[in-house]
Amino acid sequence: MTAAAGKETFMAAAPQNAAALPWLEGATALEKDNAPAWVKALRASGAEAFAATGLPIPQTEGWQYTNLRPLQSAGFKYSAEPVKFDAARLPAPLLADSYRVVLVNGQFQQKLSTLPPQATVLSLLDAAETLPKAEEYLVRLGDLAEHPLVALNTAYVRDGVVLSVPKGGEVDKPVEVLFYTLGDKAAVYPRVLYYLGENSGMTVLERHAGEGAYFANSYLAAVQEQASRLKIYRFNEESTEGYHYSQLALQQHKSSSFEGFSHATGGKLAREEFRMQLIDQGISSSIGGTYLMNGQQSHDFTILADHFEPDGTSIQHFKGVLDDQARAVFQGKIHVRRNAQKTDGYQSHHAILLSDRAEASAKPELEIYADDVKCSHGATAGQMDADALFYLRSRGIPEALAKSLIIESFLNEAIDKVTFEPVRDLYRARISAWLAGRTA
Repeated sequence: MTAAAGKETFMAAAPQNAAALPWLEGATALEKDNAPAWVKALRASGAEAFAATGLPIPQTEGWQYTNLRPLQSAGFKYSAEPVKFDAARLPAPLLADSYRVVLVNGQFQQKLSTLPPQATVLSLLDAAETLPKAEEYLVRLGDLAEHPLVALNTAYVRDGVVLSVPKGGEVDKPVEVLFYTLGDKAAVYPRVLYYLGENSGMTVLERHAGEGAYFANSYLAAVQEQASRLKIYRFNEESTEGYHYSQLALQQHKSSSFEGFSHATGGKLAREEFRMQLIDQGISSSIGGTYLMNGQQSHDFTILADHFEPDGTSIQHFKGVLDDQARAVFQGKIHVRRNAQKTDGYQSHHAILLSDRAEASAKPELEIYADDVKCSHGATAGQMDADALFYLRSRGIPEALAKSLIIESFLNEAIDKVTFEPVRDLYRARISAWLAGRTA
């Protein structure tokens, strides 16, 4: 199927949401590229699904707390042209001793990247042509009708990168993956695949940043074969005018381990989704995060841990601080299927509100069909501990410093669960910088 034929098919046959069609106009620029036939068919499927739904609205399942109305009227546009930029404006690497994969407006910049010799790193379309498993894992998306923003990303499958670690491979240094977006009303749709072969390992530092007003819609697939080890540490530092949506779809096989963490301070409106499938026995999966929001920022963490087989462990641990009129959402779910006996699941979300106008919404869920499990959840949101503040003030500590100490202690309970010390230090430094900016 050609892209043009696919577009004609969905335009003619599918029910359409009029508000969705402007978002698909840029897809016509992809009709004459050299993508494989399966990629063009994938684009058509995404366009058809998004044309029927449009952007999620508060009545859409899972979107009742996050309103995308400002995004609908912002006028963001996709361009397939090579992006022009000043490389000197890119942020310095997070760690001096690391590899680096650079994407600007979703486009892989090989000349600016330092690639790990233990892994294969290819642009998305190069991988689509040459890696046997690329089609298998990039097409496995679930029901696009249930995930409109993933469907929109799918309509633009072109930009992005694949990192593949072979069986028994171990990437010896962290790999920073920099997603940098330049504004001017750009819409970007990068797609990334992290593939870890049996008994392999990799640590990723995923950094999302940019300049000006833009919409960054990323789909990230991660596949872990038996006994593989993956760590993904995210830094969400988008522009204050930027809109961010990302979905990480993780598929774990027998005895694999995953550790993920996201520290979010950026974006005008951001939603990070993590959908983890523990499809075999003996799997360990942990996802955590912290957020610091002020002004009128809005941030949404939506998590699903889906246990298929016995002896799995999943942890969700999030903490955040909100000031001014900022809003935060936590939607976490642990799903335990009938065969997943001896599952150990834990879920928590706690928020401090520094302003009467700040708002935190939490929806923790447990859906359990097995009878031999250990699962728990909890969520709180409220003002700063008055007793702790009084204790510090009574010992001569100024109020602003006392509040900062309480916030740092509160967030460090989540940061301490990060097992890679250099990243813990980076997160702590960013918390201190944010607090210093609030009290300056």
